[in-house]
Amino acid sequence: MHGGFGSAVGGTGLYRLRLRASARQPLSFIIKVLYERRSEDERSPYYWKREFEVYRSGMLDDMPANTFSTPKIYRADDYGDSCWIWMEAITDSKGAWSIADFHDIAMRLGRFNGAWLTGASPPTQAWLSQNWHSAIIPGLADRLDNLEPLLETPLARTALPMDARNEIEAIWHERRLFQDALAQLPQTLCHTDAFRRNILHRKDEVILLDWALASIGAIGEELVCLVAVSLFYEGFTAAYADELDKAVFAGYIAGLRQAGWRGEPELARIGFTCAMVLRGLAGVKQDLEMLRDAGGHRQMLRTHGMTSLDEVARLFADVRRFRLLKMAREARALLTG
Repeated sequence: MHGGFGSAVGGTGLYRLRLRASARQPLSFIIKVLYERRSEDERSPYYWKREFEVYRSGMLDDMPANTFSTPKIYRADDYGDSCWIWMEAITDSKGAWSIADFHDIAMRLGRFNGAWLTGASPPTQAWLSQNWHSAIIPGLADRLDNLEPLLETPLARTALPMDARNEIEAIWHERRLFQDALAQLPQTLCHTDAFRRNILHRKDEVILLDWALASIGAIGEELVCLVAVSLFYEGFTAAYADELDKAVFAGYIAGLRQAGWRGEPELARIGFTCAMVLRGLAGVKQDLEMLRDAGGHRQMLRTHGMTSLDEVARLFADVRRFRLLKMAREARALLTG
């Protein structure tokens, strides 16, 4: 089928198998192959074996009520240099999402996170990442300590955007402020990669796929992917981004309340905005490197449904003004009182 982000950092294969026998209904299932990345620590934000360990551990066998289902796992095999996960094939029954759909998913995420905030303590397995959005920051230093090599083309200077360069560099230099804030907030089990592609609907069931980034994270951190990734694919405008932000955050707080969490909503907002800032810094490196890679330009245009790279660069800049610059200003205001 395809490899997700895991392919970019070292290899993930995803295959659909269809079996047909004369006396039975056709069968279809998925094989996900995770390939070893040597010398990679199990606490790495992209640890190659994490999804295998999550399914094998049984921690998802009893998901909190009214949250999500997980795909049925038929078997999971460890071959040393690779792990094979055999799972059911699921056909999504929902088309495009409305704002109400995003609100519903955020509420489910709130109930999921809230179960760990109000009941049992979060799991402690060593292969779970800790504060995933903080953990990705050291890997950005090679580019963000010196942006100049990434800004050689007009496309990159548009995508940054150049009029915000000083502010972006200032955010990078104060990254510890946002990392420290996340570490001090209430902690919960997070999926960390919950967005449209990893969430499927089947009748009244909502299935959450791809647990490769599972982590122990701060309250509010779970929402980042749902908002940040969606901004690239849902037809970005500043008004739409604000509407999505408000609907998702309101849904999340409602879900936390339904799970019995009675803390201050401001804590979740700090977690959300600080993690969004860190995700936004990662986006600087990712977006500019993608624009430098001429071999990937055709796929980039198809992914975003656009006809020119200038249009893609402007999209990157618009999204960055929201998910990095605007979020950083809000996070600072929340942290400084």
